[in-house]
Amino acid sequence: MNFIGSAQATNARYWYIRHGARDRDTAFPIVINLATKLRNNGNEVNFKLSWNRPHSGDYALNELFEWIKRITR
Repeated sequence: MNFIGSAQATNARYWYIRHGARDRDTAFPIVINLATKLRNNGNEVNFKLSWNRPHSGDYALNELFEWIKRITR
């Protein structure tokens, strides 16, 4: 996370982060800290812990596509 807010890095302005509540690979604090640091550095972060989901990645595709439309207008 050292690159977030660093003058030596160019970071994305918009972030869409989903984390499955049953994810066995990554603990909650990792993604919560990432989302918090991004927000604290002025980025727009759309972050949710998806209830009762494993590490599947297919959380809410229609919501994702609507978010992409909104930020690219």
